Amino acid sequence: MAFIRKKRKGNTHYYELVKNTRVGGKVKQKVLEYFPSSKEAEAYAIKIGIKFDKDHADWIDAVTASRLENKLQQLNKLRPLSKEILKRLREKFEVDMTYNSNAIEGNRLSLRETWLVLRRGMTIRGKSLVEHLEATNHLEALGLLEKMADSKSKITEMDVLSLHAAILDKIDSQNAGFYRHEQVFIEGSKISLPNWKHVPDLMKTVYAELNSKGKGIGAIYSAVKVHYQTVRVHPFVDGNGRLARLLMNLKLMRASFPPTILRREERRAYYSALDKADKDDFRSLAMLIARDVEKSLDFYLDSVS
Repeated sequence: MAFIRKKRKGNTHYYELVKNTRVGGKVKQKVLEYFPSSKEAEAYAIKIGIKFDKDHADWIDAVTASRLENKLQQLNKLRPLSKEILKRLREKFEVDMTYNSNAIEGNRLSLRETWLVLRRGMTIRGKSLVEHLEATNHLEALGLLEKMADSKSKITEMDVLSLHAAILDKIDSQNAGFYRHEQVFIEGSKISLPNWKHVPDLMKTVYAELNSKGKGIGAIYSAVKVHYQTVRVHPFVDGNGRLARLLMNLKLMRASFPPTILRREERRAYYSALDKADKDDFRSLAMLIARDVEKSLDFYLDSVS
């Protein structure tokens, strides 16, 4: 049986691939490979099909983690919330989340214009058809997301493909809900994306994480991993960022957290955090998401109190 373990050397860490063998009735361990970071170790674990538990104990500081746990407990004590409150909260988050997620990707609709498109069906002069469709499509995807979050069923590949199909509906019908079949690149980034042939296998890690049983702060760690893995697998030609934020929320909402918004004004910090995660430092990304989770918890608690 082979497994990967973490080892410390001075102030740094590395990882070993270890195999247990039985010799003369005794179990002996043999080190087969060394990995300088968890990124290389995790990639190898996925390649050979063994479990790898990424160490995330230092991603979110203990004070913040405790505060999040306490606020979630406070919210859970107030549940079930009334239908009227839930309706108001849902309507607000639908508009705010649609505006911010699209704005991060370059959509020019303002928050007010997004509300007019979604709630009044208006056409905004000077804004493209695609920008209008990105708003209405995101609202449709949020509807699917809410049903998945409320369901007790296992999240499947088809669920995620359906979410993506909603994101690109009428914008790119040829690629909506279909994995990419070409090599793509991220403008302004040095990162090399996986070969398209590996996408279905790589996405299995995302599906496994979505269906993991983490609760409380563990669910936030899991949501960070879901988000990052989706972005860096880049499974589709377009819509990957929006999908990653939806799947992050799916994981959080299934663990009883309220919907969480990564905001347009955080765009620079957000992309910087993703760059740091590429270097195996997930603290900035985890803390950014944790702060936004706390904002949502505070908003919910204020709304019901």
